[in-house]
Amino acid sequence: MKYLIKQLKTNKMTEKKWSAGAWKKQTAKGEVINFTINDVKYSMWVNAYKTEDKQPDYKIYVNDFKPKEDTEGLPF
Repeated sequence: MKYLIKQLKTNKMTEKKWSAGAWKKQTAKGEVINFTINDVKYSMWVNAYKTEDKQPDYKIYVNDFKPKEDTEGLPF
């Protein structure tokens, strides 16, 4: 995320600005922040395994989750 912000600042005059939004959600596993960039969905979670300051505060994962289809009760 820091890279994207820097890129926007340095290219103000040459490129059209763009922005992205993020949504915070409380789940059974904790708080997650979801966002989409270039049609790719991401989820950002607190890094629960952080033991040193040089490690990231958050971990970002590609959100490619697809729920199982409920086939119970279908005739085929």
